[in-house]
Amino acid sequence: MQILIQIKAIFVGFFALVFVLLPGCLIAFPFPLERRLKMVSPVWKYFGLIILRYACHAKIRISEDHRSEAFNVIPAKGLLIANHQSYMDIPLQATKHQAPPIMKKEVLNIPILGWMAWISGALPVSRSKTASRRQVFEKAKKRITKQGIGLQVYPEGTRSKTAHPKAYSEIKRTLLIFAYNEKIPVIPVSIYGTRGILNSKGMINPGRSVGIIVHKEIDPKDFSAVDAFTEACWNQVIQGYDQMQAQLGPLNEN
Repeated sequence: MQILIQIKAIFVGFFALVFVLLPGCLIAFPFPLERRLKMVSPVWKYFGLIILRYACHAKIRISEDHRSEAFNVIPAKGLLIANHQSYMDIPLQATKHQAPPIMKKEVLNIPILGWMAWISGALPVSRSKTASRRQVFEKAKKRITKQGIGLQVYPEGTRSKTAHPKAYSEIKRTLLIFAYNEKIPVIPVSIYGTRGILNSKGMINPGRSVGIIVHKEIDPKDFSAVDAFTEACWNQVIQGYDQMQAQLGPLNEN
């Protein structure tokens, strides 16, 4: 039975990549980024749903979006931050919002998916190289301030070794501080359950429950100190995670 699930997942994943994601991104490729994102956003949404529901047999039990009308647009606005549990965070987030992510450079090596992520505005970074991190930071600033296009980041950096989001003291705050200084609202995103979709051997655990909460934007203008702002943003991510854990039960990672 497990082998059949894996075979089906490969078939569905291949179908979603080649017949859903690839055509949509190639059609949008010649256009400027903002127009391109408007074209590929629904494609990424359906891709995420196909991967989660039909390839991984995951059940999206909680799906909430509390952004105000001004920020619930395509492409997304502001800086979106989320906890990081697994590769399945990407398709889950794609079902709720469309904001290009900062992603590690190695993702570009994934056939088709890496190329489509690049076409869709993702900013690849080599985490081990200071120059690469600095270059991506400058591109991220330009994208948010000059182009008015939102950006998705994982302040934890690498995935948390435990299911629960890292403590505030452990996250990377560079872009959060930038958002405060530039008066850019931050949209916290809480992710739950994606860590349990794949086991330690990369095999699918069918029937897992996942959830995502896109919180209302937090405005830097409401805070008199940068530390209070950045901590409030990350605490919202943690509170959303804890809320979903209380509703869906403890995460089984086996």
